[in-house]
Amino acid sequence: MQGFFVLLHCSHPSHFHAMKKPSSSFNALALGLASLFLLTSCSVFGKLSDIDYNNQVVDGINATSTVIENTATLYNEKIPNKVSEKDTLDLTTMQSAYDDATQNLENASDLATLESRNIEQQNAVRTGLSTYKSAADLYIESYKTMLDYYSNGDYQKDISKVGSIDEALHTNYTTFIQANNDLVDTLDSFVTKPLP
Repeated sequence: MQGFFVLLHCSHPSHFHAMKKPSSSFNALALGLASLFLLTSCSVFGKLSDIDYNNQVVDGINATSTVIENTATLYNEKIPNKVSEKDTLDLTTMQSAYDDATQNLENASDLATLESRNIEQQNAVRTGLSTYKSAADLYIESYKTMLDYYSNGDYQKDISKVGSIDEALHTNYTTFIQANNDLVDTLDSFVTKPLP
């Protein structure tokens, strides 16, 4: 069920009609309380409901996770299980996927600036986002190391690093997937209510 929101324009005072000076202390008190209400409601209405907050975070991490998953898929498709010094590798799509992933990861950082009306939710999600971002950064760094290794032709000079690069990629991707799943569980805990 969608919530109903009243949108108040809080940023530009010239949108309010000029008010007469209060003629009594009661009017002054009423004016003060009305001003306090407007200031308070502007800060409350600027924050997102639990569901809207979750939806925005989910949209952001889904976009990022999808492009990161694409890097792993391309790695599995483009790099043979057994690499030899004689292999010629086309890394064009892998480089594009890396570029997309780094751009999306930068955009995902903005998710930490979202504000929820539920401070417990906001703190838990921000902690999860921090772990998610760290895990994604580590995976993307190892992906870049792999791209450099193959695009520079280093594998043709020293094939011995293939195994350690592959292992680092798989380990860091697994860590990223776990951080993603943990974040999804955290988000889910704020919108899923047990049935009576």
